[in-house]
Amino acid sequence: MNRYIQYYMLLVLALVLICTGCKKHYDEMLSDSLIKKNYIPVFVEELTATTDAIPIYAIGRVASDVETKLSFKTGGYISRMTAREGDYVRQGKMLASLRTEEIDAQVLKAERALSKSQRDLERVTNMYNDSVATLENVQDLTTLVEVTEADVKVARYNRQYSRIVSPISGRLLRRLAEPNELVSPGQPIFVIASSKGQSYVMKVNISDKDIPLVTYGTKAYISFDAFPEEELKARVSRIAESADPMTGTFEVELSIEANNKRVRNGMIGKVVLEPSSANQYVKIPMTSITEGIGDNVKIYTPDDSDTVAVLKNLKVVRYADEFVWVDSKSLKSDRIITAGSAYLKDGQIIKIQNQELNN
Repeated sequence: MNRYIQYYMLLVLALVLICTGCKKHYDEMLSDSLIKKNYIPVFVEELTATTDAIPIYAIGRVASDVETKLSFKTGGYISRMTAREGDYVRQGKMLASLRTEEIDAQVLKAERALSKSQRDLERVTNMYNDSVATLENVQDLTTLVEVTEADVKVARYNRQYSRIVSPISGRLLRRLAEPNELVSPGQPIFVIASSKGQSYVMKVNISDKDIPLVTYGTKAYISFDAFPEEELKARVSRIAESADPMTGTFEVELSIEANNKRVRNGMIGKVVLEPSSANQYVKIPMTSITEGIGDNVKIYTPDDSDTVAVLKNLKVVRYADEFVWVDSKSLKSDRIITAGSAYLKDGQIIKIQNQELNN
């Protein structure tokens, strides 16, 4: 073990010496130039404009392409539940029911009211035929019968929907209540994913700056910790028309090509979207940026004679870890100054140290 530690320390020391040597070499060049007071030594890098997609990075959550929230039509105490999270249920299966004492009483009350109004109507109709009651009396009781019939239908309808019956075949993703809990009308009790869905989807949130670049069919690649050696392909299948008022971002759905992988609902994945673009962009290394505020950065390029530094103010299209993308039209140069740019000012005399670029 001590031998491995020694090897590791020697390796670290060697890397430090190399880096120190490089910096010392440039510092010596800079010192010589400052003594002569006639130039700043710099290194340049060639740039190439490209129309390749500028990737958009995001984090998303897997969901079924068809999810249904199930709830009771009326409120009350839950009597029993017959399914748990993860269960596969078939269409028509009863999943939960409420205590129906109150609802049964409402049905009975409405039925009794209907029975009485029907008796009253029959009696008054007979009296009308004997010229004892008026037509108005008959019409009033007829209306009352129709109203009580509607009350009976409402009460029976509410009793029918005091149970939750699965409208589709699928797997229960979440169970949001338990027996004996008091729930309100419309409160979600189950979330079920349809087994008829063609695929899983990934839901990601995109900023308002990036959403114009995303269109239906935009390619994407998803990586999961569960499948570290493989990226799953996906395409944009839905784009929200309005932003989430809480986050200010737009939700985008990606249809996943699972390739027989066991993708599970709720899995978190890293997403790389590759929107197409007709514009040309240039990738600039971070080491060349001398100053930046927001999306505006300052860089230097050599002039046509390779002897004078020219200051450029650019607007960044997208940031990455080690470089940024800018519109090629705003740069108008095929080379950029990297090492030495921090010592420059506009119009500074320079001397390019990359000999191969001077030939």
